[in-house]
Amino acid sequence: MTNADPNRPSLYAIYDLGRSPITFDVMNFFVFAHIWALRSGFAGYHVILVLGDGTGFRDQTPKDKALDRDEKMWRVRHVLMPHAAIAKNCVGISFVERRVDLARLMTSLHPQQIFPPNYKVEAPNHAFMLYQLFSLKPTGVELDVFHAPTAALRKVDEWLGRRAPGGRPVVFTLRSSQTEATRNSRIDEWLTAAREVRARGYDPVIVPDTDLVTAGLETTMFEDLPVFGIGAVDLELRVALFRRAYLNFADNGGPAFLNYFMTGSRLLCFLPVDKLPSVVGQGGVQRMAQLLAVEPNGDFPHATPLCRFVWRPDRTDAILDEFDKAVALLDAATTQGSSS
Repeated sequence: MTNADPNRPSLYAIYDLGRSPITFDVMNFFVFAHIWALRSGFAGYHVILVLGDGTGFRDQTPKDKALDRDEKMWRVRHVLMPHAAIAKNCVGISFVERRVDLARLMTSLHPQQIFPPNYKVEAPNHAFMLYQLFSLKPTGVELDVFHAPTAALRKVDEWLGRRAPGGRPVVFTLRSSQTEATRNSRIDEWLTAAREVRARGYDPVIVPDTDLVTAGLETTMFEDLPVFGIGAVDLELRVALFRRAYLNFADNGGPAFLNYFMTGSRLLCFLPVDKLPSVVGQGGVQRMAQLLAVEPNGDFPHATPLCRFVWRPDRTDAILDEFDKAVALLDAATTQGSSS
């Protein structure tokens, strides 16, 4: 969170859980609110999470339907709310259970202080889809939204000093969820690649799926590779590890997408191009590209050769090929910097 300018009002950004997902897609909402507040001249933005009618939560996607209400409430506290601590210009976050309380609050606000525009408690809209976000044509500066708090960086430095002392940690964020298991990473392929990365003189670090950590299984799946399990349940530490990584790899996106909204991050994110149509429904790669608001084989705005999508199956050969290309770029940049 950021200290607000006391002389300027804040934007109030409403994330309506009756219309919006209980997933890391909330980061898109934070990015959207960040840009809206900047362009509108507000001191910052205060996020309000509000339950929807009925059960309180959206019931639309396979994940929506697979998670019960208790699990969704847990995610409010452990997935959604922690974004406020890593978001620049976020000045606060609230969780409102009763929509009538939100309606009362809104009567005290100027309509221009409310985001999304034209939001009404009785007729809610949403602003978390990537096509909505990128329709604003954000600049690279505007997309620099998240950061790692200083205390989190210190703690990660201490952990890396013990578990990855070589100074070049390569972080692998892998998916092995019980929900929508067809999207999961090919763990054996990634482990083979990680061992080869270690043989080449780098320090592989695994960030496991949250489901593994909460079930106590993260110490049994990854052999002798260092596992940063706490990063799966603490968003500040996860982001700090991303920032300290020599290179980040991920499969399927999710929390690793935070790297796309932090200037200077290095992330090669494999997309599940051969796990369709179960991942995105009918439409295959074209539908996946549409959900990402890019062209097939394309990238987010302001992507770089070291922060981009990989439109390839997550097989060991492909992972190592992308690793070699990234290392060549980093080595070239180091050589150029030394000679200048």
